[in-house]
Amino acid sequence: MRPLTCFIAAGMLAVSALPAWAAPTTAYGEAFDTLYKIDIGARQATELGQSGSYRGQLIGNISGLTTTTDGALYAAAGGVKMLVKIDAGNGSANIIGSFGLDGQGDPARNDALDLNMVAGCDDTLWLSSAFAGKLWKVDPASGAATLVGTTGRTITGLVAHGDKLYGAGGRGDNTFYAIDTASGAATPIGSFGPAVTRWVNSISMSFDDDGVLWAVINYVPPQDGSQPVVDWSDLATIDPATGTVTMLGPVTGPDSLRQIGMKGFTVGPPQCTRGSVTPHAAPIGSPWALGLLGLLLALAGVFGARRALP
Repeated sequence: MRPLTCFIAAGMLAVSALPAWAAPTTAYGEAFDTLYKIDIGARQATELGQSGSYRGQLIGNISGLTTTTDGALYAAAGGVKMLVKIDAGNGSANIIGSFGLDGQGDPARNDALDLNMVAGCDDTLWLSSAFAGKLWKVDPASGAATLVGTTGRTITGLVAHGDKLYGAGGRGDNTFYAIDTASGAATPIGSFGPAVTRWVNSISMSFDDDGVLWAVINYVPPQDGSQPVVDWSDLATIDPATGTVTMLGPVTGPDSLRQIGMKGFTVGPPQCTRGSVTPHAAPIGSPWALGLLGLLLALAGVFGARRALP
């Protein structure tokens, strides 16, 4: 076999040997009071509908959108501090019950707690507050929250995998954490890395079937009034072993989503493999793999053109 042919064949074999890994095709995201369906590959959001109201009050500031093992969508409605079940067809929110956390939030921001939530493998709902630095367990039948302990960190997002619970910082603390489900304590795993260049308001996360950790990074509202409001949240992946973030680009959509931070994101039910998460290499459809394939094809073209010269 000729040297060039051997080189290309070896390169193609290396690309084809990468793990059989594919991004989930769709996800769901919440932005204030509206549910969106997200085309992951195109990073395009389509509006499904609004949450509605409860006793005359808008069910808003929805965060911690998560999928339970039966495929149902739940979220934390921060405005009313209640557990809600979200209709995946039209975005309407059905009130389950109160968390019982009135009076524990920031009085300067109408008792805001900056809540985050995720479902575990046993459908336990874990709830955290970036403002209060606390972790609770939530009864999915009643919404009642039971205090687990103090995280000691500004946790802006939660995600579960098997028996492990993780948290993402933000607001000046760009760190990924392991969270002790017995005490609530957050232990640093690693920094988000150089890809995160803006001030982060919150990070919503979800593992897919292959153990890949997807995230939506929200920058709204900004740190202070002197900073411009960012139009779109970013889609990213996070290495759960190191905390390193890889940016994939903005999640765009209709004008109803522009400058409205996405504070809830899920790609499906919790992944229930027990123990540690195994980080995945670049998938066959990733920019890295496609770049390698493109380089090989370009080299083939160059060498072929040279051989054609007289």
